[in-house]
Amino acid sequence: MSFPVQLLLYRFGAEAGFEGHLVGALERIEAGGALKVLDVLFVGSDAESGEIFAIDLHGGSAGGMVAPLLGFRLDVQERRRRTKRTLAAGDGMAELIEQLGATLERGEALAAVLVGHEWARAVEDAVKRTGGGALVNTFVVPTSFGGLHAELLAAAGGGSARTG
Repeated sequence: MSFPVQLLLYRFGAEAGFEGHLVGALERIEAGGALKVLDVLFVGSDAESGEIFAIDLHGGSAGGMVAPLLGFRLDVQERRRRTKRTLAAGDGMAELIEQLGATLERGEALAAVLVGHEWARAVEDAVKRTGGGALVNTFVVPTSFGGLHAELLAAAGGGSARTG
């Protein structure tokens, strides 16, 4: 079974103040081990020149992303070096960054985060050892079972009949 990976994408206006809040949040979500930051892509447009800059950081730990992101944010030369390295990485990143950059006004930025749900691996292992198997593995909008009657019954093989 593949374990859930979630894509988070955020847009920041030209007035956004990057002071470490996002990096701190990435560190905190990994702290308990239930979630893992798999990849972070940050694409921005310089407020004055409109120059596009980008950084793509992979796996490891959010803590290992702090120094590169801090240098990227604070040092214009480091930002240019990281952007050049990210664009040269291949695997379609240059095209993606160009296309994302084209959606930005001067001073705006996008942050994309891929988060792996590591907790699912532990639950899946426990279910298998107990003799069970997964029926559904999806993200849902309702936050209670009350709004998921049809989905639960369909997955369990009970059609769409609703019981009271």
